[in-house]
Amino acid sequence: MKKSIKIILLLIIGYTQNLIAQVDVNKHSILTSKFKLGLGMYIPTQSVQFKTDGNSENQGIQFDETFDFNNNQITPVINFDWRFSKNWKLAAEFFDIKYETTAVLENDIEAGDYVFNKGSSVSIGYKINMYRVYLGRIISRGFKHELGAGIGLHVLDLEPFIKGNVIVNGSDNEFRIANVSATAPLPNIALWYYFAPTEKWAFTAHVDWFGLIVDQYSGSLWDVSPRVHYQIIKNLGVAVDYRFFDVWVKVSEKNWNGSVNLSLSGPTITFIGNL
Repeated sequence: MKKSIKIILLLIIGYTQNLIAQVDVNKHSILTSKFKLGLGMYIPTQSVQFKTDGNSENQGIQFDETFDFNNNQITPVINFDWRFSKNWKLAAEFFDIKYETTAVLENDIEAGDYVFNKGSSVSIGYKINMYRVYLGRIISRGFKHELGAGIGLHVLDLEPFIKGNVIVNGSDNEFRIANVSATAPLPNIALWYYFAPTEKWAFTAHVDWFGLIVDQYSGSLWDVSPRVHYQIIKNLGVAVDYRFFDVWVKVSEKNWNGSVNLSLSGPTITFIGNL
């Protein structure tokens, strides 16, 4: 009798382990993959405004509402996700935006020692690099879902510029390039949620938020992205999302005493390799 009971228990254990193994196999890769590398294209509508306060002797470019940019452009996006333990992961992302246009000045614009005079045709633009990294921990998980939170860092490299003919010493016209730059580190809290009803389809979202003062930088940040993920084959998927990225930063550096308002919103399509 005891021998029969042992045999039955062993069969039950074996069946349970086999069932658990099958369940793991049937999960969506977004819930099980150790490594994920994404290469994509972001097509945002941009609203960008740079300003200087004029409180610094070595002030940067005098940007005002005349220099609000609104345009669409394709920018590459690279992201990486590494689950280095059962409950912890490290993620990183990068994209950059460059824009330049020609405008006729409606007012005199002072840039350091130069004056770009009213009526001049100048080229104005900006370069922005965004680096995002965060360390996250899973709070809750199930067969079809995962909820996690963490702390991270958005690093923005900002460089507005203006180039054209300027008045030097009140009379001479010369071609000049004036630019300012700053690297703003913005620590933030991160929250993500994955829901995968099938092996092929998953719906995800992440939210990053910042609202602090860090050294010579202060401001706020929102980075929100709902996403639909489709697993094409075992190690390759594609995702489409709509990303909203909004940041306001006050800069108090020696070469730039001012602020930047940056708002990006638009679709992203990303191909994701997973292991």
